[in-house]
Amino acid sequence: MSQAPQVFISYARDGGVSEQTATALHRQLAQAGIAAFRDVENIDPGSHWAAVIEQQILASQLMVVVVSKPALDPQRWVMRECLFAANKRIPIIPLLVEQVELPLWLTHINALDFTQMQPWNRLLVAIGKYVPADMERVVVVPPKSQPRKPETPRPVVIPSPSVTSQQQPDYSPEVQQLLQELQNPQVQPPRRLEIGNRLNAIGDTRPGVGIDVKTGLPDIDWVKIPSGAFTYQNGERLHLDDYYMSRYPVTNRQFQAFETAGGYQSDEWWQGLTKPDSLPNHQWTEGNRPVEGVGWYESIAFCRWLSTQVGKEIRLPTDKEWEKAARGTDGRKYPWGNDYQAGFANINEREGQSIFSLLFSAEWFYLEQTSAVGIYPQGASPYGVMDMSGNVLEWCLNFPKHLSGGNRVLRGGAWSYDAQIVSCTKCYEYAPSNRFFSFGFRLASSS
Repeated sequence: MSQAPQVFISYARDGGVSEQTATALHRQLAQAGIAAFRDVENIDPGSHWAAVIEQQILASQLMVVVVSKPALDPQRWVMRECLFAANKRIPIIPLLVEQVELPLWLTHINALDFTQMQPWNRLLVAIGKYVPADMERVVVVPPKSQPRKPETPRPVVIPSPSVTSQQQPDYSPEVQQLLQELQNPQVQPPRRLEIGNRLNAIGDTRPGVGIDVKTGLPDIDWVKIPSGAFTYQNGERLHLDDYYMSRYPVTNRQFQAFETAGGYQSDEWWQGLTKPDSLPNHQWTEGNRPVEGVGWYESIAFCRWLSTQVGKEIRLPTDKEWEKAARGTDGRKYPWGNDYQAGFANINEREGQSIFSLLFSAEWFYLEQTSAVGIYPQGASPYGVMDMSGNVLEWCLNFPKHLSGGNRVLRGGAWSYDAQIVSCTKCYEYAPSNRFFSFGFRLASSS
């Protein structure tokens, strides 16, 4: 490896379309006079493989990731390479070679579609913006087996992972820039708080955060949690059928629709429930923050009201449904893995740290308040459900197992909790009338 690489090619070594495209890309870059790194060609025998990968990513000005189904397997190195590059602020160009649903960590980047044709010239022009290229030396001959079709450029947007191309919001340039900034794992919690507040000030139009302009009802971004077994609590294997979970907790703006519609005046939603004597006192009123200061009774009344408005069952999740949506099927401790990662959730990261760590490390943060939903995308659950650790505790439908005093279950921890007590296995119980500033809720449905 006598020449430092300028472009790092990340791909899945599967013998299929991903590897074939990576090989062709390496050849095209060589023709354009661009130095590139591809593990098969560039790792010397006897070298420490992982160390070489890290060194070569750091030595590159750009990463091109060949996106295929095998490449998105979390057990492969592609995702690790991409996240490492993003951490080091190395630009990434995704190259789609199979029809796949992009994971959250790639949805903010404009991808080039190689599934129908192979627009090498367009790719090389894009690469040439980061590294010098000799385009006159490139001779591109499209394979005869792939008929050429007009290419449809992909819009530069940051959609929710469940949103189809027909539903993609028309974000303003400022909103796009802010959402792109959130995708950078190096952005620290205080800046994330600022971004959330700015989104609220200019109009947060992300799906699932506000109100449907056509109906005036809460716009819920539903995430399907597929049927299957999962690990519950300390190792019990349970099975749940398909159900749906809201991507975010219910926000202030969404709960306000219930208040404005006379939700506290109508007895229809409160049958069998204890209606509070007053409206809730929300400590933080930004429209895109999770509603807090609401009890279990109010959460149930909201669900009854919304179910009637939309004509389908909407309810609180059971604690088992909540836990599967947060942990996935592999029994992880946090939505993102088994270890707490600094800056992955809105919690009190400073609580429980040693004096030495607090004095000499700048990585621990405590915002002392809620924050806009979805501003920690790196903390998403395996299904893409957000804010499952921290921000607000979330009421669940059921009683505790021991039925103590008529309490109800809450899950997820809150902005004031430390890393040990916001794990996906922790259960809390409080009286259903309690309206603390850390209590909120999210929605579920079997429909």
